[in-house]
Amino acid sequence: MKKIIIIMYLAICVLSFGVGNRPVARLLGTSNGKIINQENGDKVYPLASVTKMMTLLLTFEAIENGDISMDDMVNIPEEVRKIGGSRIWMTKGDRLSVRDLIKAAAVYSANNAAYSLAYYVGKGDIDSFVKSMNKKANILGMENTHYYTPAGLPPEMTGKQMDVSTVNDVYKLSRELLKYDDYLKIASMKEATIRNGEQTFKNRNKLLGIYGIYGLKTGHHSLAGYNISIVSKKNNLSMIEVVLGAPDEKTRDKIVLKDLEDFYNNYSYKKLLSKGDKIGMVQIKNGIKPNVKFYSSRDYFGVIKKGAEVKREIKIQRNITAPVKAKTVVGEYRILIDGKVYLKKELTIEEPIEKKSFFDRMFN
Repeated sequence: MKKIIIIMYLAICVLSFGVGNRPVARLLGTSNGKIINQENGDKVYPLASVTKMMTLLLTFEAIENGDISMDDMVNIPEEVRKIGGSRIWMTKGDRLSVRDLIKAAAVYSANNAAYSLAYYVGKGDIDSFVKSMNKKANILGMENTHYYTPAGLPPEMTGKQMDVSTVNDVYKLSRELLKYDDYLKIASMKEATIRNGEQTFKNRNKLLGIYGIYGLKTGHHSLAGYNISIVSKKNNLSMIEVVLGAPDEKTRDKIVLKDLEDFYNNYSYKKLLSKGDKIGMVQIKNGIKPNVKFYSSRDYFGVIKKGAEVKREIKIQRNITAPVKAKTVVGEYRILIDGKVYLKKELTIEEPIEKKSFFDRMFN
């Protein structure tokens, strides 16, 4: 009976998620959150092994919090060891370090390694770990993401629903993973070894090194198509590209490279403001302090399309009379690119300004 239900569910999945029935979704954005372009940004797609990005994020959070360490040895349960699909060799009663399991999951996309991490971080409860995956997705604002497994295997192998998300949500997750240098170092390995050099495997991401690409994760199964999230750094620009639902690996990788080529040819990273630059000044009528000058508190950079028009605007209130309270907003400063607001900052008088005494107003 259970087998019949799964077969019926798969038939529905093929109709709903069939690769040939949907367009490819893509998104290119900066590492600090500016989206350059996107297509089908909020359309839901099966994730396949891109699911492992969340499993790895929670693993690195556990390491950062001191709950586990990279050198911990994990006893692999028999049911986890036998998880199919992309997998590493494991023996009955095997023990691997967290470090080796991370390498296997991130580089080779080994499903049994991802399940082992979920088992260990989840303190023996994989379902509880998956709940934590969804909780973290909610915290990150991944509104259209739903996890059912720690690895992204299709329903025919898990008996569960497909892990799904959007390019917008995977972009948010990718930005969060950039906080973990150890993950980036592992995800950028073209080849990795585990078990003290006894086992070696190649990275499934064939784009590493091109246009400065150094991660993050690939994914594929028949219902999902070919997915990827990469981070690229070139010309002082760190970019993230997410592609979901490509019909084949060649098409997926071609989309990534074309988007990056077009971006690097047409955009540049420019300083919009330097720390200490004078922004403007406001007059204070009858104030002990007759005026307040505003300066940029730090350097501001922007990703600007070549040939774009950059303008600065400042709006200052007139007829401001003392006394003035601290933290009073008296204006606004904007930087516009091709007429659109790129940067907006309030101009605030930080310290209180008292009114001049009658004597001072009479003789000064």
